[in-house]
Amino acid sequence: MSVDQIKTELARLPLKQQDELATCLSHLRNLRTPKVRREITRRNASRAARDWISLDRLKKRWEK
Repeated sequence: MSVDQIKTELARLPLKQQDELATCLSHLRNLRTPKVRREITRRNASRAARDWISLDRLKKRWEK
């Protein structure tokens, strides 16, 4: 399957699924960058409140 075919199929997905896919692709892109990958790993391992945000705050970020 070509990239153009994939793009066409993705455009047919419901918006919620497109958003989920965009999130997944962004995450995969971030994992390619060693500095970002280290930061994600550090924050995931952290229990410190400063490394986490509330779900409400996250939703507000997505609205921008």
